[in-house]
Amino acid sequence: MQVVSDAPAFLYAQAWVGLGVVLAYYVVLSVIFRAGTRRPIGVTQYDPPRGISPAVAANLTENGFYERAFAAALVSLASKGFLEIGQDEYRFSLKKLREPSGALPPEESLILVSLFAGRPDTYAFDSIEYSRLCETYIEFKDVLEGCVEPELISEHLPFWWVGVACSLMATIPVAGSVAELENGVSWVSVAYFAIWILLGGSCLVAALRVWPVTIHKLTSYLPWDGRPTRPLDLKDLIPVFLSGSALAGFVFLAVLSSTQFALLLTALVIVNAISRHALEAPTRAGRKVLADLRNFREFLSRTDSDRLNRENRPGQTPVTIEKYSAYAVALDVEEAWGEEFVENLVELLQWDQAYSRRQSKLAVGNDRIELKIRPRK
Repeated sequence: MQVVSDAPAFLYAQAWVGLGVVLAYYVVLSVIFRAGTRRPIGVTQYDPPRGISPAVAANLTENGFYERAFAAALVSLASKGFLEIGQDEYRFSLKKLREPSGALPPEESLILVSLFAGRPDTYAFDSIEYSRLCETYIEFKDVLEGCVEPELISEHLPFWWVGVACSLMATIPVAGSVAELENGVSWVSVAYFAIWILLGGSCLVAALRVWPVTIHKLTSYLPWDGRPTRPLDLKDLIPVFLSGSALAGFVFLAVLSSTQFALLLTALVIVNAISRHALEAPTRAGRKVLADLRNFREFLSRTDSDRLNRENRPGQTPVTIEKYSAYAVALDVEEAWGEEFVENLVELLQWDQAYSRRQSKLAVGNDRIELKIRPRK
C-alpha cells in the first residue's frame, strides 16, 4: 500500500478540536453523575444497610468494579459456614461445607453452584491454574450486575455511545484522507489500517486494565502509603508486554500512515476506553446506600481495624472469620490477610479479563515463565 500524502493540516486541527470537545463532554457528565457521592461522615451506623450484601457494598464503593466484590462474597460464605478458605503459600483452596440455602444473596449462591455443582467439594487454585475460578467470576459478575443495575448504579451507556459516535465523526475525515490513493480510495488499504488499529487498540485497552494492579504494588513502597509492601513478580511484566505490543502497533501504523494519524487514533482509544468506566456512577438510591456504608465503615475502622490487622496475618488464613469480616474486606478496612486475599484475586481476574481468559503465563519463544502469587511480608 502506497500512501500519497498525509491528511491536510486543517483536518487534523478539526479532529483534535472534536476530540477535545468529546473529552470535555465526558468530564462534565462524570462530574454531574458523581455529584453528591462524596458526603461527610454522618451518624455512626453499627450495622450494614439492610439488604446490602458484602458484594454489593464492595461493588458500590469500588464504583462498579467486581474483583473486590467477588473476594468479599467468598469471605462472606466462609463467615456463614458455607465455605472454608485455605492458603498454602502460593495456593488457595476453597472447600464447600454446606449446600446453598435460600437465605444467601443470589451472587453467593451462584458461587457455590458454579464452583462445585457436579464436582468435588474442594477446589484449589493458583496463578497457573484458575480457569474454573474465572468462569465462576464471569457468572458472578452477571448476577451481581443484575442486583445493582440500574437501581443502585447506572452505566449511562447512551451518553457514552454519543461520545463514541462524535469522536468517530471527528476522525473519519482524517482516516479517509490518509487512505486516499492516486486512483481513489482503496478498501484494501482501509481494511489494512483497520487491522492494525484493532490490534494496537486491543493491546492498549488491555494494558489500561492491568496497569492499576502493578501501580498499586509500586505505591506500597512509598513511605507514606502505610500498607505492607507488595512484592513485585514476573506477572508485573504483563502490562509492560501489553504496552510494548500497543507501542509496536502504534509505530507500524505511523510508518504506514503518519505519526499524527497514529497519535490521533491512540487518543481516540484512550479517551473512550477510560470514559467508559468514568461514566458509571451511583443513582440517587445508590448514593444513599453509599452514605450509610461510609458511616458503617467508620464504625468498623474504629472498633475492628487494628485488631483484625494484628490477628489476621498475611499469608495465613484466619482461624475464625467473623460476622463482619466480609464487610471489612468489602470496605477496605482489613488491610492484612483480607487485603492480601483481595489483591491476589484482583491480579488473577484482571489479567484474565484483560487477555481473553488465557492462562497467566508469558510465553517467550519456547520458554514458559510461570507467574506465582507471593504473600506479602
